[in-house]
Amino acid sequence: MEYSARKQQAFPSKETTLSYWIAEADDKLAKHRTTEKLPEEVDVLIIGSGFSGTSVAFNMLVEEKTEQKVLLLEARDVCSGATGRNGGHMRSYYHHDQYEFSQKYGQQNAADIAMFEHEEINVVEKLVEKYNIDCNFVRRTSYVTYDDPSLGKFGLRDYYSFLNNPYIDQKVKDQVKIVFDEQARKEHVNTAFGVYTPTSSVWPYKLVCGLLEIAISKGLNLQTNTAVEELEFLEDGTWLAKTPRGTVHAGKVVVTTNAYTRALLPDFWDKIMPVKGVVSHLKTESNKTLATNMIHTMPVEIDYISVRDDDSLIIGGGGKTYKTSPNREMMVDNADDSYFPEDTEQYFVGYANRNYKSLADVEFVNDYTWTGCMGFTEDGFPFVGDLTAYGRPNMFISAGFTGHGMPRIFSCSKYLSELILGKKTTTRIPAPFKLSIERMSTVDSPYLDSLVEKCGTAPDSNCGCK
Repeated sequence: MEYSARKQQAFPSKETTLSYWIAEADDKLAKHRTTEKLPEEVDVLIIGSGFSGTSVAFNMLVEEKTEQKVLLLEARDVCSGATGRNGGHMRSYYHHDQYEFSQKYGQQNAADIAMFEHEEINVVEKLVEKYNIDCNFVRRTSYVTYDDPSLGKFGLRDYYSFLNNPYIDQKVKDQVKIVFDEQARKEHVNTAFGVYTPTSSVWPYKLVCGLLEIAISKGLNLQTNTAVEELEFLEDGTWLAKTPRGTVHAGKVVVTTNAYTRALLPDFWDKIMPVKGVVSHLKTESNKTLATNMIHTMPVEIDYISVRDDDSLIIGGGGKTYKTSPNREMMVDNADDSYFPEDTEQYFVGYANRNYKSLADVEFVNDYTWTGCMGFTEDGFPFVGDLTAYGRPNMFISAGFTGHGMPRIFSCSKYLSELILGKKTTTRIPAPFKLSIERMSTVDSPYLDSLVEKCGTAPDSNCGCK
């Protein structure tokens, strides 16, 4: 396929599947345009209105109180990408992949990742409380299960690597508990052991819209259904963004397009791959009150399940249904979120009853199933930083969160906003997240291949949350 045709397929599709989070929330910002016409010139242009782009705008205008003109452009309705389509959980990894992180990046960096994600839940909780954002943020417990021996081997290795890392705070270690055999099977019918960790859940679309409303009140210009089709660097050091509604001159550009990054930045064609995930919302037909712990399972198919406060379920995963052709081609390296394999939706029918003892006799009805595009990177970490070293002066990026953005994005965006404003960066993010020449030029154990090696399947929707 010619590059021009491939590029066109890399942009967000016009049609989408309907997400529960979007369908059941207030839509007053869905098609918002702060001004009737596009501004001709701005100081900072942000592309993408998901959690990343919104958080950059929020940190610049609200937290940093900049007086610069900030424009946020969204190709479709507001927050219609990965954030508005995820599993609704903000789950820190803690022990997950700690052995690999320690081996590849050293124990200090591995600890930094675990501690960063642990603290990020606190950061978002305080943010929601401070600004009184109605987004159903709730503290919960995650239960990670391993019902496949080969995957269990990796899980145990990760857990003990986490436990023995001297740089991880002991108070954090004490919150991560492992159970075996019958104790492990009190929740899940078929697991040799399980790991309990702190976690949280949130209504992602409401969180983003809440942040946007505050940012708009402080001067943000939000323009939805205005796709940036091309970026041109001008001789005066500014950027020209071309859209169907006209052009905008920007002193600086911030790319927060995640799975769609390759459409605008060819340098990232092989660095950030679109991978779709499938999620279902199920209503209960019984009067039984369900335990509202966050339950997260990681068998071969890498599935997860979350019980909501209203006794409904969110189920994501079904990776075993698309690990081979033709379903794999529908899901991996595919940026069209208007469709998904039919048998993935069917896989979710009865899933909770089959796997969880407390849900065995509860009747559920599936009322929403949708898909969304995640941006997977070769090492599983986001690219966050200044693109000057790649011939793109005054351009910044925060993208490629590999289905695990919710417990990483806000502080990454805060760090990036400090870079954009030319301030001394006081916000710390793990070194492996930062943009570097080494990461851009090295292909070492791609994350997708690593997942396949561990569990024999394509990655799922939000394995560990968006």
